[in-house]
Amino acid sequence: MRLQITLILLAAMSTEPASSVELLGHTSQSGGEILRLMRNDKLDLVLPGAMRDNNVDMWIHVTRQGDPDPMAMQFGSTYGYLVFTDLGDSIERAVFGGAGAVENIDIWGSAAIARALSSYDPGYRIAEGYGDEVYNEFREFVVERDPQTIAVNRSEWLPVADGASHTAYTKLVNILGPAYSERIVSAENVITDFVVRRTSREVTAQTNTLEISRQIVAEALSRIEPGATTIREITWWAMEEAFRRGLGEHRTWSPGGIRMYFSDSPPTTEPNSRWWIVHGDHVFQQGDFFAFNVGVNYMGFGTDTKTHAYILREGESGVPESIQHAFDQAIRGQWIMRDHIRVGMTGGEALDAVVAAMEAEGYIYTAFKNSSVGAVAQDTSDEDYLIIQRALENTDRSGFYVDHHSYGNTGVVGPSLSPFRPDVHHLRIQENHIFAFEYAVHTNLPERPGYPISINISNPQLVTSKGVEFIQPPNERITLIQ
Repeated sequence: MRLQITLILLAAMSTEPASSVELLGHTSQSGGEILRLMRNDKLDLVLPGAMRDNNVDMWIHVTRQGDPDPMAMQFGSTYGYLVFTDLGDSIERAVFGGAGAVENIDIWGSAAIARALSSYDPGYRIAEGYGDEVYNEFREFVVERDPQTIAVNRSEWLPVADGASHTAYTKLVNILGPAYSERIVSAENVITDFVVRRTSREVTAQTNTLEISRQIVAEALSRIEPGATTIREITWWAMEEAFRRGLGEHRTWSPGGIRMYFSDSPPTTEPNSRWWIVHGDHVFQQGDFFAFNVGVNYMGFGTDTKTHAYILREGESGVPESIQHAFDQAIRGQWIMRDHIRVGMTGGEALDAVVAAMEAEGYIYTAFKNSSVGAVAQDTSDEDYLIIQRALENTDRSGFYVDHHSYGNTGVVGPSLSPFRPDVHHLRIQENHIFAFEYAVHTNLPERPGYPISINISNPQLVTSKGVEFIQPPNERITLIQ
Protein backbone atom coordinates (compact mmCIF):
# COMPACT_ATOMS: atom_id res chain seq x y z
CA MET A 1 0.00 0.00 0.00
CA ARG A 2 2.74 2.49 0.90
CA LEU A 3 4.60 1.72 -2.31
CA GLN A 4 1.43 2.00 -4.38
CA ILE A 5 0.45 5.37 -2.92
CA THR A 6 4.00 6.69 -3.41
CA LEU A 7 3.91 5.70 -7.06
CA ILE A 8 0.55 7.42 -7.47
CA LEU A 9 1.77 10.67 -5.95
CA LEU A 10 4.84 10.68 -8.18
CA ALA A 11 2.79 9.88 -11.26
CA ALA A 12 0.16 12.50 -10.52
CA MET A 13 2.82 15.21 -10.78
CA SER A 14 3.71 14.06 -14.28
CA THR A 15 1.93 14.50 -17.58
CA GLU A 16 4.31 12.19 -19.43
CA PRO A 17 2.98 9.11 -21.30
CA ALA A 18 1.96 6.07 -19.29
CA SER A 19 5.19 4.21 -19.99
CA SER A 20 7.12 6.60 -17.71
CA VAL A 21 5.50 5.21 -14.57
CA GLU A 22 3.63 1.98 -13.97
CA LEU A 23 0.93 2.02 -11.30
CA LEU A 24 0.67 -1.25 -9.40
CA GLY A 25 -2.53 -3.16 -9.83
CA HIS A 26 -4.47 -4.64 -6.94
CA THR A 27 -5.85 -8.02 -5.97
CA SER A 28 -9.28 -8.97 -4.67
CA GLN A 29 -7.78 -9.36 -1.19
CA SER A 30 -6.07 -5.97 -1.14
CA GLY A 31 -9.12 -4.28 -2.65
CA GLY A 32 -11.39 -5.90 -0.11
CA GLU A 33 -9.23 -4.76 2.78
CA ILE A 34 -9.12 -1.19 1.48
CA LEU A 35 -12.89 -1.13 1.06
CA ARG A 36 -13.46 -2.57 4.55
CA LEU A 37 -11.28 0.09 6.14
CA MET A 38 -12.93 2.80 4.08
CA ARG A 39 -16.39 1.69 5.22
CA ASN A 40 -15.38 1.50 8.85
CA ASP A 41 -13.84 4.97 8.76
CA LYS A 42 -17.08 6.37 7.37
CA LEU A 43 -19.15 4.72 10.09
CA ASP A 44 -16.75 5.61 12.90
CA LEU A 45 -15.76 9.14 11.91
CA VAL A 46 -18.50 10.54 9.67
CA LEU A 47 -21.81 8.93 10.63
CA PRO A 48 -22.16 10.51 14.10
CA GLY A 49 -21.88 14.05 12.75
CA ALA A 50 -24.10 13.31 9.75
CA MET A 51 -26.91 12.18 12.06
CA ARG A 52 -26.49 14.79 14.79
CA ASP A 53 -26.08 17.76 12.47
CA ASN A 54 -29.42 16.83 10.93
CA ASN A 55 -31.19 16.12 14.24
CA VAL A 56 -31.77 12.45 13.45
CA ASP A 57 -32.06 9.99 16.35
CA MET A 58 -32.36 6.85 14.24
CA TRP A 59 -31.52 6.07 10.63
CA ILE A 60 -33.18 3.00 9.14
CA HIS A 61 -31.68 2.04 5.80
CA VAL A 62 -34.10 -0.29 4.02
CA THR A 63 -32.87 -2.73 1.38
CA ARG A 64 -34.30 -5.70 -0.43
CA GLN A 65 -32.57 -8.62 -2.11
CA GLY A 66 -32.78 -8.29 -5.90
CA ASP A 67 -33.37 -4.53 -5.68
CA PRO A 68 -29.97 -2.80 -6.06
CA ASP A 69 -29.15 -0.41 -3.23
CA PRO A 70 -27.48 2.89 -4.28
CA MET A 71 -25.52 2.77 -1.00
CA ALA A 72 -24.15 -0.74 -1.53
CA MET A 73 -20.59 0.61 -1.76
CA GLN A 74 -20.95 1.97 1.78
CA PHE A 75 -22.85 -0.92 3.39
CA GLY A 76 -22.30 -3.98 1.25
CA SER A 77 -25.11 -6.36 0.26
CA THR A 78 -27.26 -5.74 3.32
CA TYR A 79 -30.75 -7.19 2.87
CA GLY A 80 -33.33 -6.05 5.36
CA TYR A 81 -33.03 -3.17 7.83
CA LEU A 82 -29.72 -1.59 8.73
CA VAL A 83 -30.37 0.53 11.82
CA PHE A 84 -28.19 3.28 13.31
CA THR A 85 -29.26 4.76 16.65
CA ASP A 86 -27.73 7.76 18.42
CA LEU A 87 -27.28 6.75 22.06
CA GLY A 88 -25.60 10.02 22.98
CA ASP A 89 -22.07 8.74 23.49
CA SER A 90 -22.04 6.42 20.48
CA ILE A 91 -23.95 5.30 17.40
CA GLU A 92 -25.42 1.85 17.91
CA ARG A 93 -25.49 -0.43 14.83
CA ALA A 94 -27.83 -3.33 14.15
CA VAL A 95 -29.09 -5.40 11.21
CA PHE A 96 -32.55 -7.04 11.13
CA GLY A 97 -33.76 -9.56 8.59
CA GLY A 98 -30.35 -9.85 6.96
CA ALA A 99 -30.12 -13.63 6.63
CA GLY A 100 -29.00 -13.55 3.02
CA ALA A 101 -26.16 -11.18 3.81
CA VAL A 102 -25.23 -12.89 7.07
CA GLU A 103 -24.60 -16.13 5.21
CA ASN A 104 -22.31 -14.28 2.80
CA ILE A 105 -18.73 -14.58 4.03
CA ASP A 106 -17.40 -12.45 1.20
CA ILE A 107 -15.80 -9.17 2.30
CA TRP A 108 -18.53 -7.20 0.49
CA GLY A 109 -21.37 -8.71 2.53
CA SER A 110 -23.00 -7.14 5.57
CA ALA A 111 -21.97 -10.09 7.71
CA ALA A 112 -18.33 -9.20 7.09
CA ILE A 113 -19.08 -5.58 7.94
CA ALA A 114 -20.86 -6.62 11.12
CA ARG A 115 -17.95 -8.77 12.23
CA ALA A 116 -15.48 -6.01 11.45
CA LEU A 117 -17.53 -3.49 13.37
CA SER A 118 -17.86 -5.75 16.37
CA SER A 119 -14.28 -4.95 17.36
CA TYR A 120 -15.16 -1.23 17.36
CA ASP A 121 -18.59 -1.48 18.93
CA PRO A 122 -19.24 -4.59 21.06
CA GLY A 123 -22.94 -3.68 21.07
CA TYR A 124 -23.30 -4.37 17.34
CA ARG A 125 -25.96 -7.02 16.88
CA ILE A 126 -27.36 -9.07 14.00
CA ALA A 127 -30.87 -10.52 13.90
CA GLU A 128 -30.84 -13.28 11.31
CA GLY A 129 -33.77 -14.60 9.30
CA TYR A 130 -37.12 -13.24 8.18
CA GLY A 131 -40.70 -13.41 9.34
CA ASP A 132 -42.79 -12.22 12.27
CA GLU A 133 -40.20 -13.19 14.86
CA VAL A 134 -37.59 -10.86 13.40
CA TYR A 135 -40.13 -8.12 12.67
CA ASN A 136 -41.40 -8.24 16.27
CA GLU A 137 -37.83 -8.01 17.55
CA PHE A 138 -37.21 -5.09 15.19
CA ARG A 139 -40.33 -3.24 16.43
CA GLU A 140 -39.38 -3.86 20.06
CA PHE A 141 -35.88 -2.60 19.32
CA VAL A 142 -37.26 0.70 17.97
CA VAL A 143 -39.79 1.12 20.79
CA GLU A 144 -37.13 0.51 23.44
CA ARG A 145 -34.97 3.33 21.98
CA ASP A 146 -37.97 5.62 21.35
CA PRO A 147 -36.43 7.82 18.61
CA GLN A 148 -38.16 11.14 18.02
CA THR A 149 -36.89 11.41 14.45
CA ILE A 150 -36.41 8.39 12.17
CA ALA A 151 -34.65 8.95 8.83
CA VAL A 152 -35.49 6.47 6.06
CA ASN A 153 -34.02 6.21 2.57
CA ARG A 154 -36.89 7.88 0.73
CA SER A 155 -36.40 11.10 -1.26
CA GLU A 156 -38.13 13.06 -4.01
CA TRP A 157 -34.96 14.71 -5.34
CA LEU A 158 -31.92 12.61 -4.35
CA PRO A 159 -31.80 9.20 -6.10
CA VAL A 160 -29.11 7.73 -3.85
CA ALA A 161 -31.38 8.45 -0.85
CA ASP A 162 -34.42 6.86 -2.50
CA GLY A 163 -33.36 3.23 -2.48
CA ALA A 164 -36.29 1.80 -0.51
CA SER A 165 -38.92 0.33 -2.81
CA HIS A 166 -42.58 1.21 -2.27
CA THR A 167 -43.30 -2.31 -1.03
CA ALA A 168 -40.34 -2.33 1.36
CA TYR A 169 -41.26 1.10 2.70
CA THR A 170 -44.90 0.06 3.22
CA LYS A 171 -43.75 -3.02 5.11
CA LEU A 172 -41.53 -0.84 7.33
CA VAL A 173 -44.48 1.43 8.15
CA ASN A 174 -46.58 -1.59 9.11
CA ILE A 175 -43.81 -2.97 11.31
CA LEU A 176 -43.25 0.32 13.15
CA GLY A 177 -46.93 1.09 13.58
CA PRO A 178 -48.70 4.49 13.40
CA ALA A 179 -46.97 6.20 16.32
CA TYR A 180 -43.42 5.68 15.08
CA SER A 181 -44.25 5.92 11.36
CA GLU A 182 -45.34 9.51 11.97
CA ARG A 183 -41.79 10.28 13.06
CA ILE A 184 -40.27 9.23 9.72
CA VAL A 185 -38.40 11.86 7.68
CA SER A 186 -36.34 11.54 4.53
CA ALA A 187 -32.74 10.42 5.04
CA GLU A 188 -31.62 12.65 2.15
CA ASN A 189 -29.75 15.14 4.36
CA VAL A 190 -28.11 12.44 6.48
CA ILE A 191 -27.05 10.50 3.38
CA THR A 192 -25.78 13.68 1.70
CA ASP A 193 -23.53 14.54 4.64
CA PHE A 194 -22.49 10.91 5.10
CA VAL A 195 -21.38 10.76 1.47
CA VAL A 196 -19.76 14.17 0.90
CA ARG A 197 -17.71 14.27 4.11
CA ARG A 198 -14.83 12.38 2.57
CA THR A 199 -12.22 10.51 4.56
CA SER A 200 -8.54 10.38 3.62
CA ARG A 201 -8.99 6.85 2.30
CA GLU A 202 -11.76 7.99 -0.02
CA VAL A 203 -9.67 10.87 -1.35
CA THR A 204 -6.82 8.42 -1.91
CA ALA A 205 -9.14 6.03 -3.76
CA GLN A 206 -10.37 8.85 -5.99
CA THR A 207 -6.79 9.93 -6.68
CA ASN A 208 -5.83 6.33 -7.49
CA THR A 209 -8.71 6.10 -9.92
CA LEU A 210 -7.70 9.26 -11.76
CA GLU A 211 -4.07 8.19 -12.03
CA ILE A 212 -4.91 4.69 -13.29
CA SER A 213 -7.16 6.24 -15.91
CA ARG A 214 -4.54 8.83 -16.92
CA GLN A 215 -2.00 6.14 -17.59
CA ILE A 216 -4.36 3.95 -19.59
CA VAL A 217 -5.74 6.83 -21.65
CA ALA A 218 -2.23 8.09 -22.46
CA GLU A 219 -1.27 4.64 -23.70
CA ALA A 220 -4.56 4.27 -25.62
CA LEU A 221 -4.01 7.54 -27.49
CA SER A 222 -0.50 6.46 -28.44
CA ARG A 223 -1.97 3.35 -30.08
CA ILE A 224 -4.28 5.20 -32.48
CA GLU A 225 -3.32 4.78 -36.12
CA PRO A 226 -5.17 7.35 -38.28
CA GLY A 227 -7.20 5.76 -41.04
CA ALA A 228 -7.14 2.33 -39.39
CA THR A 229 -8.00 2.37 -35.67
CA THR A 230 -11.67 2.43 -34.66
CA ILE A 231 -13.14 3.71 -31.41
CA ARG A 232 -14.37 0.18 -30.64
CA GLU A 233 -10.85 -1.24 -30.93
CA ILE A 234 -9.24 1.33 -28.66
CA THR A 235 -12.05 1.05 -26.07
CA TRP A 236 -11.71 -2.73 -25.92
CA TRP A 237 -7.95 -2.39 -25.55
CA ALA A 238 -8.49 -0.05 -22.61
CA MET A 239 -10.96 -2.44 -21.00
CA GLU A 240 -8.51 -5.32 -21.24
CA GLU A 241 -5.78 -3.14 -19.77
CA ALA A 242 -8.03 -2.30 -16.83
CA PHE A 243 -8.63 -6.00 -16.22
CA ARG A 244 -4.90 -6.67 -16.48
CA ARG A 245 -4.38 -4.24 -13.60
CA GLY A 246 -6.80 -6.17 -11.40
CA LEU A 247 -9.90 -4.02 -11.78
CA GLY A 248 -12.12 -6.72 -13.25
CA GLU A 249 -14.31 -7.33 -10.21
CA HIS A 250 -15.83 -3.85 -10.33
CA ARG A 251 -17.62 -1.91 -13.03
CA THR A 252 -14.59 -0.76 -15.03
CA TRP A 253 -14.94 0.91 -18.40
CA SER A 254 -17.97 2.89 -19.41
CA PRO A 255 -19.09 2.33 -23.00
CA GLY A 256 -19.04 6.11 -23.57
CA GLY A 257 -16.93 7.20 -26.43
CA ILE A 258 -15.43 10.17 -28.12
CA ARG A 259 -16.67 13.75 -28.09
CA MET A 260 -15.76 14.88 -31.57
CA TYR A 261 -15.36 18.67 -31.84
CA PHE A 262 -13.90 19.02 -35.31
CA SER A 263 -13.37 16.57 -38.14
CA ASP A 264 -12.58 16.59 -41.85
CA SER A 265 -14.48 13.34 -42.32
CA PRO A 266 -17.38 13.75 -42.30
CA PRO A 267 -17.11 17.50 -42.93
CA THR A 268 -18.30 19.68 -40.05
CA THR A 269 -17.97 23.14 -41.55
CA GLU A 270 -21.66 23.74 -40.76
CA PRO A 271 -22.33 21.64 -37.66
CA ASN A 272 -25.70 21.41 -35.96
CA SER A 273 -24.24 20.51 -32.59
CA ARG A 274 -21.43 21.67 -30.31
CA TRP A 275 -19.99 18.13 -30.47
CA TRP A 276 -20.93 14.57 -31.42
CA ILE A 277 -20.82 11.50 -29.23
CA VAL A 278 -19.11 9.03 -31.53
CA HIS A 279 -19.07 5.28 -30.89
CA GLY A 280 -18.17 1.94 -32.35
CA ASP A 281 -16.88 1.66 -35.87
CA HIS A 282 -15.84 5.27 -36.43
CA VAL A 283 -12.30 5.29 -37.83
CA PHE A 284 -9.98 7.99 -36.51
CA GLN A 285 -8.87 10.35 -39.28
CA GLN A 286 -6.29 13.09 -39.75
CA GLY A 287 -7.74 16.42 -38.67
CA ASP A 288 -9.90 14.92 -35.89
CA PHE A 289 -10.01 17.03 -32.72
CA PHE A 290 -11.74 15.16 -29.91
CA ALA A 291 -12.03 14.45 -26.19
CA PHE A 292 -11.32 10.91 -24.99
CA ASN A 293 -13.99 10.32 -22.35
CA VAL A 294 -13.70 6.80 -20.96
CA GLY A 295 -12.08 5.76 -17.72
CA VAL A 296 -11.72 3.20 -14.95
CA ASN A 297 -13.95 2.68 -11.94
CA TYR A 298 -12.06 1.77 -8.78
CA MET A 299 -13.72 1.26 -5.39
CA GLY A 300 -16.79 2.87 -6.94
CA PHE A 301 -14.89 6.04 -7.84
CA GLY A 302 -14.91 7.12 -11.47
CA THR A 303 -13.08 9.65 -13.62
CA ASP A 304 -15.22 12.00 -15.76
CA THR A 305 -11.97 13.30 -17.25
CA LYS A 306 -11.84 14.64 -20.79
CA THR A 307 -8.43 14.14 -22.39
CA HIS A 308 -8.11 16.22 -25.56
CA ALA A 309 -6.26 15.02 -28.64
CA TYR A 310 -5.65 16.14 -32.21
CA ILE A 311 -4.57 13.97 -35.14
CA LEU A 312 -2.09 15.86 -37.28
CA ARG A 313 -2.74 16.28 -40.99
CA GLU A 314 0.01 15.83 -43.56
CA GLY A 315 2.60 18.59 -43.15
CA GLU A 316 1.30 19.80 -39.77
CA SER A 317 3.60 20.00 -36.77
CA GLY A 318 1.01 21.27 -34.30
CA VAL A 319 -2.63 22.06 -33.68
CA PRO A 320 -4.14 24.60 -36.12
CA GLU A 321 -3.93 28.12 -34.71
CA SER A 322 -7.70 28.60 -34.49
CA ILE A 323 -8.24 25.38 -32.53
CA GLN A 324 -5.30 26.12 -30.24
CA HIS A 325 -6.74 29.57 -29.50
CA ALA A 326 -10.13 28.06 -28.69
CA PHE A 327 -8.47 25.49 -26.41
CA ASP A 328 -6.41 28.17 -24.66
CA GLN A 329 -9.61 30.13 -24.03
CA ALA A 330 -11.15 26.99 -22.56
CA ILE A 331 -8.38 25.97 -20.16
CA ARG A 332 -7.94 29.56 -18.98
CA GLY A 333 -11.28 29.15 -17.23
CA GLN A 334 -9.76 26.73 -14.68
CA TRP A 335 -7.52 29.45 -13.31
CA ILE A 336 -10.25 32.11 -13.35
CA MET A 337 -12.81 29.98 -11.50
CA ARG A 338 -10.50 28.13 -9.12
CA ASP A 339 -10.26 30.90 -6.51
CA HIS A 340 -14.04 31.31 -6.29
CA ILE A 341 -14.97 27.81 -5.10
CA ARG A 342 -14.48 27.58 -1.33
CA VAL A 343 -15.51 25.49 1.64
CA GLY A 344 -18.59 26.97 3.35
CA MET A 345 -20.21 28.39 0.21
CA THR A 346 -23.50 26.94 -1.02
CA GLY A 347 -23.62 25.52 -4.51
CA GLY A 348 -25.72 28.50 -5.60
CA GLU A 349 -23.31 31.04 -4.09
CA ALA A 350 -20.31 29.41 -5.71
CA LEU A 351 -22.11 29.23 -9.08
CA ASP A 352 -22.82 32.97 -8.94
CA ALA A 353 -19.21 33.66 -7.97
CA VAL A 354 -17.61 31.68 -10.81
CA VAL A 355 -20.02 33.11 -13.38
CA ALA A 356 -19.25 36.66 -12.23
CA ALA A 357 -15.50 35.96 -12.37
CA MET A 358 -15.70 34.61 -15.92
CA GLU A 359 -17.87 37.50 -17.09
CA ALA A 360 -15.40 39.96 -15.56
CA GLU A 361 -12.74 38.39 -17.81
CA GLY A 362 -14.86 38.99 -20.91
CA TYR A 363 -16.59 35.61 -21.31
CA ILE A 364 -20.30 35.43 -22.23
CA TYR A 365 -22.43 33.22 -19.99
CA THR A 366 -24.67 30.72 -21.81
CA ALA A 367 -26.79 29.11 -19.08
CA PHE A 368 -28.52 25.89 -20.12
CA LYS A 369 -31.65 24.64 -18.40
CA ASN A 370 -30.95 20.96 -18.94
CA SER A 371 -27.99 18.64 -19.05
CA SER A 372 -28.03 17.63 -22.71
CA VAL A 373 -24.54 16.76 -23.88
CA GLY A 374 -24.68 17.21 -27.63
CA ALA A 375 -25.95 15.23 -30.56
CA VAL A 376 -25.22 11.54 -31.01
CA ALA A 377 -25.28 11.64 -34.79
CA GLN A 378 -24.90 14.14 -37.61
CA ASP A 379 -28.64 14.20 -38.34
CA THR A 380 -29.72 15.17 -34.82
CA SER A 381 -29.67 18.71 -33.50
CA ASP A 382 -28.58 20.16 -30.19
CA GLU A 383 -30.90 22.86 -28.83
CA ASP A 384 -28.19 24.21 -26.54
CA TYR A 385 -26.02 24.84 -29.58
CA LEU A 386 -28.60 27.35 -30.82
CA ILE A 387 -28.16 29.26 -27.55
CA ILE A 388 -24.40 29.32 -28.13
CA GLN A 389 -24.74 30.48 -31.73
CA ARG A 390 -27.07 33.34 -30.79
CA ALA A 391 -24.87 34.44 -27.86
CA LEU A 392 -21.68 34.54 -29.97
CA GLU A 393 -23.14 36.06 -33.11
CA ASN A 394 -21.01 38.96 -34.39
CA THR A 395 -18.45 38.81 -31.57
CA ASP A 396 -14.91 37.52 -31.07
CA ARG A 397 -15.53 36.89 -27.37
CA SER A 398 -15.84 33.36 -26.02
CA GLY A 399 -18.90 31.97 -24.26
CA PHE A 400 -19.13 29.42 -21.45
CA TYR A 401 -21.38 27.31 -19.27
CA VAL A 402 -20.54 25.51 -16.01
CA ASP A 403 -21.47 22.14 -14.52
CA HIS A 404 -19.14 21.75 -11.53
CA HIS A 405 -21.09 18.80 -10.15
CA SER A 406 -20.32 16.74 -7.08
CA TYR A 407 -18.62 13.44 -7.76
CA GLY A 408 -17.40 10.24 -6.14
CA ASN A 409 -18.68 6.72 -5.53
CA THR A 410 -22.42 7.42 -5.27
CA GLY A 411 -23.12 9.59 -8.30
CA VAL A 412 -24.00 13.27 -8.04
CA VAL A 413 -24.50 13.73 -4.28
CA GLY A 414 -23.85 17.09 -2.65
CA PRO A 415 -23.62 20.71 -3.81
CA SER A 416 -23.24 21.29 -7.54
CA LEU A 417 -22.47 24.50 -9.37
CA SER A 418 -24.84 24.05 -12.28
CA PRO A 419 -27.94 25.91 -13.47
CA PHE A 420 -29.66 22.63 -14.32
CA ARG A 421 -29.12 21.10 -10.85
CA PRO A 422 -31.10 23.62 -8.73
CA ASP A 423 -32.23 21.04 -6.16
CA VAL A 424 -28.75 21.05 -4.59
CA HIS A 425 -27.94 24.77 -4.77
CA HIS A 426 -28.74 25.13 -1.06
CA LEU A 427 -26.14 22.56 0.04
CA ARG A 428 -22.82 23.82 1.37
CA ILE A 429 -19.39 22.80 0.12
CA GLN A 430 -17.70 20.84 2.90
CA GLU A 431 -14.09 19.88 3.57
CA ASN A 432 -12.75 17.28 1.11
CA HIS A 433 -15.53 17.93 -1.39
CA ILE A 434 -14.85 15.89 -4.54
CA PHE A 435 -16.32 17.48 -7.64
CA ALA A 436 -15.99 17.36 -11.40
CA PHE A 437 -14.37 20.67 -12.39
CA GLU A 438 -16.51 20.64 -15.55
CA TYR A 439 -17.48 23.41 -17.93
CA ALA A 440 -17.31 24.25 -21.62
CA VAL A 441 -16.00 27.27 -23.50
CA HIS A 442 -17.33 28.22 -26.95
CA THR A 443 -15.26 30.16 -29.49
CA ASN A 444 -15.86 31.15 -33.12
CA LEU A 445 -13.50 29.67 -35.70
CA PRO A 446 -12.49 31.63 -38.84
CA GLU A 447 -12.89 28.52 -40.99
CA ARG A 448 -16.56 28.06 -40.00
CA PRO A 449 -18.08 31.46 -39.08
CA GLY A 450 -21.35 31.24 -37.18
CA TYR A 451 -20.60 27.75 -35.92
CA PRO A 452 -18.54 28.07 -32.71
CA ILE A 453 -16.52 25.18 -31.37
CA SER A 454 -17.46 24.23 -27.79
CA ILE A 455 -14.65 22.57 -25.82
CA ASN A 456 -15.67 20.58 -22.75
CA ILE A 457 -13.17 20.68 -19.87
CA SER A 458 -13.64 18.21 -17.03
CA ASN A 459 -11.36 16.93 -14.25
CA PRO A 460 -12.52 15.66 -10.85
CA GLN A 461 -10.71 17.72 -8.20
CA LEU A 462 -10.91 18.40 -4.46
CA VAL A 463 -12.06 21.36 -2.37
CA THR A 464 -10.39 21.78 1.02
CA SER A 465 -9.99 24.67 3.45
CA LYS A 466 -7.02 25.70 1.28
CA GLY A 467 -9.20 25.99 -1.82
CA VAL A 468 -9.44 23.84 -4.93
CA GLU A 469 -6.62 21.29 -4.86
CA PHE A 470 -5.68 19.39 -8.01
CA ILE A 471 -5.65 15.66 -7.32
CA GLN A 472 -4.96 15.04 -11.00
CA PRO A 473 -3.22 17.19 -13.63
CA PRO A 474 -5.64 19.84 -14.92
CA ASN A 475 -6.32 20.20 -18.63
CA GLU A 476 -3.32 22.07 -19.98
CA ARG A 477 -2.47 20.70 -23.41
CA ILE A 478 -3.73 18.84 -26.45
CA THR A 479 -2.14 15.44 -27.09
CA LEU A 480 -0.78 15.25 -30.64
CA ILE A 481 -1.22 12.07 -32.62
CA GLN A 482 0.94 11.51 -35.70
